Amino acid sequence: MRFGRVVLLAAGLAAGCSSAQEPHGSPVLLNVYWIVGGQPKQVWGISSTGLVQAPPGAQEIDFVFDRLLDGNRIEDTVSQNGGETTVPKATPPITVSWPDETTAMSAPPFADNVLYNSEPLYGGTTAFVFLQPTAIGFPSSDTVTFALDETGLTSAYGEPMIGPSEISVETGPFSASFQLPMDGDAAAAVPQSFMLPVTFSNRIAGASSVAPYIHLSANGQEVPFSAVGGASGGTTVYLSPASCLGGWPAGVPIEAKVAAGAPDAFGVPMPADATTTFMAVGSTGVPDGGCRAADAAVD
Repeated sequence: MRFGRVVLLAAGLAAGCSSAQEPHGSPVLLNVYWIVGGQPKQVWGISSTGLVQAPPGAQEIDFVFDRLLDGNRIEDTVSQNGGETTVPKATPPITVSWPDETTAMSAPPFADNVLYNSEPLYGGTTAFVFLQPTAIGFPSSDTVTFALDETGLTSAYGEPMIGPSEISVETGPFSASFQLPMDGDAAAAVPQSFMLPVTFSNRIAGASSVAPYIHLSANGQEVPFSAVGGASGGTTVYLSPASCLGGWPAGVPIEAKVAAGAPDAFGVPMPADATTTFMAVGSTGVPDGGCRAADAAVD
């Protein structure tokens, strides 16, 4: 089950405030979902007994309740462009922290928005509050704790939520993977102009922050390349052959590696190497010493 995030946000803004016509009763927190790449992973449930590990590159955290909440305690209604819209409270009812924020922190510092969606997109009579980082991701290999303020998470009558005041999630290690076209179970040969995507499990601070940890070689010789920041919310870079090559060396295996130590946007290092091998089709051979690695990565 997953919903388009644009649809969710639009629905939330359109239906932000519940009415006092709703039945009495404290909202019960049922589930918490960790959203990565549009896919939900349950990280807390009403019968949960321990910490759950989740990929660090989350784009949204959904806190699902069994009934409508008082949206006026979660969002403010403001006039904008001749109409009214809702914006997050300056002091939101859900806040996030981790123990080593002074050292595990992105630049600019982590920020988020807390919003409300009264549509029953999780079924039944549910509604949910969602926390969105302004730039995706939390520090890798850490414990992220969400504090829930029951005075801001209430029914339309001010009845406080039922559920824990804190929920913690362990984030998984920072990792990288190479995205190669496949031919059956094996990697397919690629054109010499192929841009090799390297996708990380968390946001990075730009291609230049990880390029020093990336190495390519063929027949034991260095293969010069350039690294360019791509889309996917700052989690993907693309490797291209240096312009002096005229394309990837053809007809030989090219080994690619992201070495341990490459940092996520919070400065948390990758604990293990990531490697792959690919082959290009064409006529250019292994480079000689006159072709050097690109001097800079472009974000």
